[in-house]
Amino acid sequence: MNIVSILITLIGIIALLALYIISKLSQQKQRPKSKIIVIPKLHDENGLLMSSILADIPATDGSTPPPVVKIEKEKKPIADQQLVLFIAFKEENGIKGEQIPPLLEQHNLSLGKQDIYHYFVDKKKKESLFRVANAIAPWVLTPSALEGTQTPGLSMVMQLPSTFVSDHSALELFIRHAEDIAVAFNGQLKNDQQEVFSSGDKEALLSLAR
Repeated sequence: MNIVSILITLIGIIALLALYIISKLSQQKQRPKSKIIVIPKLHDENGLLMSSILADIPATDGSTPPPVVKIEKEKKPIADQQLVLFIAFKEENGIKGEQIPPLLEQHNLSLGKQDIYHYFVDKKKKESLFRVANAIAPWVLTPSALEGTQTPGLSMVMQLPSTFVSDHSALELFIRHAEDIAVAFNGQLKNDQQEVFSSGDKEALLSLAR
């Protein structure tokens, strides 16, 4: 009887183990497989990686490290300053005053405030980008004041920062017109120190807005 009892007990234990194993296998079959979610790399219409909403770095799935983002310092605005260029006429006694208005008008300058010539961005509003005056007192360029006179040159003045166009565009216009007017008058363009306006001077002026 003892042997029979032991056998029955062993059979019962084996049966329990079998039921346990079967139940575990059944649970694994019923459990849905977990999905692996992959965050796609986001690209714009040009094929470049998009930036994430939290920082200015590419949004990726983490498989590759994001590139180092170089943060450039914000450019400081141009400080208020007055730029001056001179046009010196080559003739010994200068040129006749009556010659000045027609040539300036050919370069889109008009007589305006202070009786000097202005380059108007908006002629209706009289918004002046730069001004051209006589190089000698009383500085005016009205036809009546110029009649019967001789003048040795002109002075061109511009104020920065510009409120009408970008500072770089304003500088380009200012220099281009100064060069063209100097050629039209057969004169010599000079910097604010009354020295010949060089390529270095031109680069220095343009660099103010870079």
